[in-house]
Amino acid sequence: MLASLAAVLAAGLLLSACSIGTDASPQQIPRKSVPFGLLAPDSSTTVPAAATEGITVFLEVERHLITVNRLVPAPATLRSALRALGRGPTSAESAAGVTSPVSAAGPLSMVSHSGNTVVVNVGGSFSALSGQDQIVAAAQLVYTLTLFPGVHQVVIRVGGQRTFVPTATGRISSSPLTRGAYASLAPL
Repeated sequence: MLASLAAVLAAGLLLSACSIGTDASPQQIPRKSVPFGLLAPDSSTTVPAAATEGITVFLEVERHLITVNRLVPAPATLRSALRALGRGPTSAESAAGVTSPVSAAGPLSMVSHSGNTVVVNVGGSFSALSGQDQIVAAAQLVYTLTLFPGVHQVVIRVGGQRTFVPTATGRISSSPLTRGAYASLAPL
């Protein structure tokens, strides 16, 4: 029994020798006492994710525009909105019947932004779209771009040339286009 008691006491002394003592205040450890590698700078770097911003573009379902949210690099610009619109529907959206005639008329690019008017250029394939698809494509551009503050009208050029574009009423116009020209296609 005495041997057991001695073993327990010896174990207790050994365990207490391994514990960390308490100090009344923090103490600086000498550099040479710090284990190798702990003072070296971390070699791994974390690259921050690129900032994105949500915007709305307009696609089509059954001859009416619908709003669709897209992520673009922040801050959202007219150019990034055109790029997002030009990509058209996702495969899931296409499977649900969503279309985008303006995506077939790409590439889409911004020519200028002056006052409340934006001038955009679409590819020559815009002219090959059917009449109704041209109307929807123009409406997509007008509705998407006029979401930006201060933009109220859009001029569409085809292949860099000012062109006549059909409105929802069937009228042909080379003037700046507004949402009013495509009111019958407005989202429900």
